[in-house]
Amino acid sequence: MRGRWQAGQRLPNEAELSSLYGVSRQTVHKAIALLAREGFLVRRRRAGTFVATSRRDRFALPIEDIGDVVAREGRVYEFRIRDRRSLRNGEGIRWPDLPDGTPILTLECLHFSDGTPIQHERRLVNLDVVPEVIDEPFDVVAPSRWLVDRVPWSSADHTVRAVNATAEMAALLGVEAGTACLSIRRQTMHLSRPVTLVHFLSVGDRFSLSGSSITDSATELNL
Repeated sequence: MRGRWQAGQRLPNEAELSSLYGVSRQTVHKAIALLAREGFLVRRRRAGTFVATSRRDRFALPIEDIGDVVAREGRVYEFRIRDRRSLRNGEGIRWPDLPDGTPILTLECLHFSDGTPIQHERRLVNLDVVPEVIDEPFDVVAPSRWLVDRVPWSSADHTVRAVNATAEMAALLGVEAGTACLSIRRQTMHLSRPVTLVHFLSVGDRFSLSGSSITDSATELNL
């Protein structure tokens, strides 16, 4: 069974969609949240959810494991965990979107391509959402790969900047201080809950970033 809604048309509520497709309301809620974020749907308080009449320009960055990127280039990937700590938000660390006291796992990692460091990673993981990560040693699988394989997420926000390597980061990455680098800050969410907050710093001439820019109109939604 398939539903078809025209631009501007109101969708059935979550309970009705759950019954229509034979899935849980949680699955329906996640799908609606994702479609709304992508611009296909518009949510109006007290009025309901509607098919968007148009979609704004957007630029999408994929969430891709750095190990896969290195392997695709025919190179040997390695990683090294430099630091690992269990803390609480507000106690020596600050994750703005989490309440104070939330348990957090902090990870610092270096990624290598053919033995050359290409990326520094500093990651926070919300232990209320991913409690099992506390028992993962990360002696074989890198944190990014482990999380991509095991943890659901519904949206991600990125901030990308061009920066110069500080003396500390330059020493870790094996470059001169002031070398051009790409800084990426990414927060992933599962429904409305933050899952991870990660900052990547990559050497400019050792790393590339690609995404897709889409401009179109949503005239019909088929599910």
